[in-house]
Amino acid sequence: MADQSLSPQHPGPTLLCAGTDPAAAARLAEVAVSLLGDRPAIVLATWEPPALGLFESTIDALYDARVDLRDAARQAAMRTAQAAADVLDAHGVHVTRQVCPEDQFAWQEIISAADEFDVGIIVAGTTEDAHARVGTLGRQARALAHRAHRPLLLVPADAMPAGDSEPAIFASDGSPTATRAVTAASALLLPRPAVVVSVWETATCVVGVAMLAVPDDVVRKGAEGLDEAARLRAAGQASEDGAILTSAGWSSCVTEAVKTSRNVPTAIVETADERDAAIIVAGTRGRSRIAAALLGSNAEAIARGAGRPVLLVPPVAQ
Repeated sequence: MADQSLSPQHPGPTLLCAGTDPAAAARLAEVAVSLLGDRPAIVLATWEPPALGLFESTIDALYDARVDLRDAARQAAMRTAQAAADVLDAHGVHVTRQVCPEDQFAWQEIISAADEFDVGIIVAGTTEDAHARVGTLGRQARALAHRAHRPLLLVPADAMPAGDSEPAIFASDGSPTATRAVTAASALLLPRPAVVVSVWETATCVVGVAMLAVPDDVVRKGAEGLDEAARLRAAGQASEDGAILTSAGWSSCVTEAVKTSRNVPTAIVETADERDAAIIVAGTRGRSRIAAALLGSNAEAIARGAGRPVLLVPPVAQ
């Protein structure tokens, strides 16, 4: 299948994963509309067939003995899908409902549906448990983040619909992955104020420890030179990605080189907190089990710590 899902000319519909709780599904739909607008959507709700032992499975195959349990699970999924669909309908979104049993893991059903409908973006909660502690990524969210080859919008259970003035934070590091994320998001999200953030890590602490035998003024000047080079490089990276948003019609866009002595994800999340951002956009680096360590650790750390919706954009499918 051609990878058209990130093309501005063919962004594809939204696949909204309704989960199992109608109230949570309705909130997820409200947040999705506030960020993505009224593009067509497929609401997917899956239901888990009742677990049966060998004897029960044999009896069930002969007499359909667990039809009541299956019907109850299916009806619950239909109610969840309907709750999300009602919200989307109210916003003028064309909705298709898809309710199906889980013949495989739920995240696999989601990816299969995304491929079947050639969607532009998958929307899911950060956890299947609406009462999970802050910073938790559920198994489904982590599997999707590592395996989905389409943009993934992860939404915390307590997220509120985004206001028009709340900015989007774009993580920029000069890599093709980051640039792809900016390009994809410019086509997928409703334009809003944007802040393109490129984080640079100060060399002062590292140089100070590594050069204990060197005179202080030499160490200081060397560290300052390295820091200035890193700052200028980060500013240039942010400016290049900001130009992509401006050319895509995002009229209110600023760029920022953010200094950190800790780590990149923390700096990005803190910037989002300071600006009361609606969403953070970041690129990911891989989907295989081996590449999972590169999701990066940065992208997953952002998703865990953001406390707000995060749009993860994967590299081009091979």
